[in-house]
Amino acid sequence: MNQLKVGILNVAYSPNLGDGLIAECLRHGLASSPAQLDPHFIDLAGRESFSQGLQSKKRLNAVRSMLPAFALGVASRLYLALLVRFRLRPFYRRKMAGLDAVILGGGNLLADQDLNFPKKIHGALMEAARLRLPVYLYGVGVSDDWSPTGRQLFLEALGACDLRFIAVRDARSATLLARALGPAQRDIVTVLDPGVFAALALPPVAQEPPPPDGVARIGVGVMSPGELQYHGLSSLEDHVLFTFYLDLLANLGARGAQVRLFTNGSPEDRAFAQRLSRAFNEGDPARAWWSDVSERIQTPTDLVNVIGGCTGIVAFRLHAIIAALACDKPFVALAWDKKVGAFLDEVQRPGALAEVSPSSAPSIVDRLLATPAAPAPLSSDACAQRSLRSVHRLAALIAPPREPHGPQEAAV
Repeated sequence: MNQLKVGILNVAYSPNLGDGLIAECLRHGLASSPAQLDPHFIDLAGRESFSQGLQSKKRLNAVRSMLPAFALGVASRLYLALLVRFRLRPFYRRKMAGLDAVILGGGNLLADQDLNFPKKIHGALMEAARLRLPVYLYGVGVSDDWSPTGRQLFLEALGACDLRFIAVRDARSATLLARALGPAQRDIVTVLDPGVFAALALPPVAQEPPPPDGVARIGVGVMSPGELQYHGLSSLEDHVLFTFYLDLLANLGARGAQVRLFTNGSPEDRAFAQRLSRAFNEGDPARAWWSDVSERIQTPTDLVNVIGGCTGIVAFRLHAIIAALACDKPFVALAWDKKVGAFLDEVQRPGALAEVSPSSAPSIVDRLLATPAAPAPLSSDACAQRSLRSVHRLAALIAPPREPHGPQEAAV
């Protein structure tokens, strides 16, 4: 029997490699299921490689920097409308040709920042509807930032396509989506983010020797103030975040830890990490206990390798935290978006969240270097197996087991 071809519709080649991590996990789960589906990525932004995603983000940032603030919104929306109509819809149509089903899956996709996801998802699902493809919504996050236009686009797209199944990644997302659907409400299932089985989909490979006995190697995940502000955290000013990171590095060094500065790949985050590196090296450029490994991380596999080589991490980015959980590493998640707390609730680790303030670095270091706490109620392995089983059930919905048609076939 031929494998069913399935399109995974998300931002697989985003410069934020956490999105690619989700896509790789979904692909692994679908292909490893008893249904053995043949999954293919369809990037919502029309990208076909990680390098392409990084270059397009840099070009977009360069254009934005040349526009006055009052023109940014109008220019962005005009550009997006033209992009979807003339490039992305033909791209979706081409990628969906010959498919048997489409999964809109993974990441905080039902969110509205300058109509980015509403426009792209609307275009993609209308193409799926035109091709009469069944659509499965799986493992997505839902935000409460929908504009009236964004809401209209999301609801029109979900109503037009042959939507067979809805699964979101946390209870908060389920509540927000149920509220948005209103009278058209459908059954909504909650599943764990597929990234929690990253260590199965992308087994980490050591990139350097382990630290000496008794020495902790702590990964510090950097997120830039510009990215935090774009995603809604306007209260954390540049100088506060910069000072926090420098204090965190100094405190870790004073406690005898090795430090690996890293990012999830965003060019803004990488640039901010370089700023931190230069500032931290000014006093002592020969510090042997720390390094910036950001440039080593070019793919989701690289991200898992770096995090898997640490004894613990502290980070803002959700999928740095999820990768740490997948690799069974202690972590402190820095508060910035409600989706982080929602995920920690799902995996029964709400105490791992920490607020960033001018004086919070020492307490975060204490938590990272403390004597190991009692095991969490839901282990990393239990999270991974639960999420993998959910993806296998999704595969079974798409390709139900075939009943034998006669004695000879039944005996095979």
